[in-house]
Amino acid sequence: MGVKRFIFCFFSVAILATTTLPNAYAGPYDKEIGNLQKQIDELNSDIDKVEDDIQTEKNKIIDFQNELLEIDETIAETEALINSEDAQLAKHPIRLELLADDYIKVWSSRSEPFQLRRELAIDSYVRNDERMNSVLTQSAQLTDETLRGIRSQILYKALIDETEGKLESVDSKMRITGDRVLEVHEEIEEARSKQKDYVQLQEEARSRIPAANENILNIRSGIKTLESNIENFKTEIKILDGEIERYRLLELSKQWTGLPGTDIRRPALAIKIDNVSIARPQAGINQADVVYEELVEAGLTRLIAIFQTTDSRVVGPVRSARTSDPPLLTGFDSPLFAYSGANRGTREVVKDSDLTDVGYDASRESYWRSTSRRAPHNLFTSTERLWSKHPNRDEIPEPPFTFRTENSPLHANAKKADGVFIDFGHAEIDYAWNGTGWERTHNGEPHGDGDGVRVAPTNIVIQFISYGKSAADSRSPEAVTKGSGDVWVFTDGHLIEGKWERKKDSEPAEITSDGTPIRLTPGNTWVALAKPGTATWR
Repeated sequence: MGVKRFIFCFFSVAILATTTLPNAYAGPYDKEIGNLQKQIDELNSDIDKVEDDIQTEKNKIIDFQNELLEIDETIAETEALINSEDAQLAKHPIRLELLADDYIKVWSSRSEPFQLRRELAIDSYVRNDERMNSVLTQSAQLTDETLRGIRSQILYKALIDETEGKLESVDSKMRITGDRVLEVHEEIEEARSKQKDYVQLQEEARSRIPAANENILNIRSGIKTLESNIENFKTEIKILDGEIERYRLLELSKQWTGLPGTDIRRPALAIKIDNVSIARPQAGINQADVVYEELVEAGLTRLIAIFQTTDSRVVGPVRSARTSDPPLLTGFDSPLFAYSGANRGTREVVKDSDLTDVGYDASRESYWRSTSRRAPHNLFTSTERLWSKHPNRDEIPEPPFTFRTENSPLHANAKKADGVFIDFGHAEIDYAWNGTGWERTHNGEPHGDGDGVRVAPTNIVIQFISYGKSAADSRSPEAVTKGSGDVWVFTDGHLIEGKWERKKDSEPAEITSDGTPIRLTPGNTWVALAKPGTATWR
């Protein structure tokens, strides 16, 4: 619908709710919207939890990054210590070389000949060495020949004393130099030991780097997964928000057709309509929200026109019920069921069901016979007459389909289609897309209603089912509409292939494709209950 029309509908509903209905009913989709909002709240809670998990993981990354910084500092410190020891070790060879030179000099001084020692003694005298001068003076006073030996002995002893003194001094220097050499070697060993410890510490620090980096990568990968989860949650929330918006828009439209307007609180009304050639054209079939076409005897079909949102002043020709009808219609919350008689077995099935009988036998005053047609194809009724039989019924039954809102896309599996052909046996049905609806042809003839309007429903649903034999009449096929099977949905010039599933008798079948609901284009829908393999699309 256009924006102006949408706003008009919105305010019309608002005004109606606030003026004429002070104790208005709750919105028809409050439960669905509440469930969707609950899912959104749960997803938002999940997002908060995941964001907390992400922050926790980010804190772990910070811890590992701090560990890497500590490792870098340890490596830098040990590198500086290693370099310092390297510098010391580089000096030690020079020190050892100098000590070796000193040692050689000392050693050389120890091995000088006695002549050098005597010269040293004389040299000491020349330099006025008092002790040596005293010795030489005593020697000079012994001039007798007899005292020459004593003089030589005194001089020799003095030289020996001097030499031993010097040797002791040299030996002391050699010991000192040797001790210094040992100290240098000890310093070298200590430096090398420290350097080895520093290198080991450095290697241990470096060995921790790959594990820390791997942990960081793993955590970042985990964070990406968590962030992806958040995006998925947000996508789900967006979808759910769209669903809520769709339901809110649908509250301004009729549930059974998705068309703009306000639902009338009344039950569904199912009317059995004849479909043989002499019964056409029928009345009211274009006004029905949903029309089911089911197989009956001899390959013929019969229609079940279901009204909820619309009225029709004339509907018919009304014909008899079949045992296929109650199991199908129980999914619509005890609908009113209009028909014109049935055999005993079928009447018992209808009686035992939860359908509300407004058939010809139960409400003759609601029907009339047309004089322009031959019986039994001339019995007609009106929706107003039938609904008036149960004025207190104000529930809105669950519709068999859900609808798209304006501008919402078709199902992802939709593919363009021009039409579909269904072979029921004696009845051959064809639908062709004309740009706005699917024009129906019955046995090669255009199918129109009593007003001359071509049957061209907005949607066609081919629900492939099996048929058994009716317990009321072995010649009559009975549709099996509970269970599951394939479904073809033709809408807006496209085909969507999927599955139908009906888990409970009290609910209509659900139609999905790849697990996602198939939503129809707002408008009326015709459903063909066809056997598998009897339809071809183009």
